[in-house]
Amino acid sequence: MRRMRIPPVQRVYLTTGISLAAVALATWSGMEAGAEPSAMTWWTVTAVVASVTAAGVPAYEQIRKERLRAQAQRAAIGAAVAMRVTMNDALDPIVRQLGRIATAGRHEREGLQEAIIPMILDSAAHLIDAERVRANWFRFVESKPPQLVPEQYAGRADEPTTTFMEGTVEGDSAFAMIRHNQHLTCIDVDTEPPPGWRGSAHHGYKAFIAVPVVAGNTAFGMLTVDTVEAAGVTEAEVPLVRLLAGLLAGALAHGLADTGFRRHLT
Repeated sequence: MRRMRIPPVQRVYLTTGISLAAVALATWSGMEAGAEPSAMTWWTVTAVVASVTAAGVPAYEQIRKERLRAQAQRAAIGAAVAMRVTMNDALDPIVRQLGRIATAGRHEREGLQEAIIPMILDSAAHLIDAERVRANWFRFVESKPPQLVPEQYAGRADEPTTTFMEGTVEGDSAFAMIRHNQHLTCIDVDTEPPPGWRGSAHHGYKAFIAVPVVAGNTAFGMLTVDTVEAAGVTEAEVPLVRLLAGLLAGALAHGLADTGFRRHLT
């Protein structure tokens, strides 16, 4: 048999009513027994206060907890809706630009491809919830040795200056990440830097995420997001950065079939 659950507010009224009825009965019994009126009054008030307190405090605490829980649920729903709106505002122009690239002629396509890069960088810089975020695009350059050259950025004002060159510790770490379609996440370059990374005094940031920009077997470069505060980015942001890197790779991949040009990292 299912037990009926009494809401906290009704529980206060019910227990208070029962207490008052019990006190009234005790008072009537005392009068019948010939007790002193002043003593009866004092004991009556004391009994009422004690009964209401004992019954009301736990119920009030339950009411407070349920109100806080309801407020937290409303706040979570509001935050989720706000995030969906923000994501839609950030990604919708990129998706539209991808459509233009896909349907453009060969001569128009290159300009559209270049135009999508700042759109993606701006979205990456604004969707990460941290102070003074910067998103960076490192283009793969087929030189000897191969390099990842900083080309564009968005977010805070300081410009990225590091060029990742294969054959160096820092460069080999980045190229290995791209070849294996992995990612690098560092929450504090001063205390736990990846191989070859120097401290924040050399870079101007403390935390970063780096992901490859690759379509199939074709590597275009690397997308990074960094912050000036430790733990400003974590593994939780990696899927978002990967999504933006995938959109960028998809945009840059259009037209390769026309030219037969491929960039393979082997």
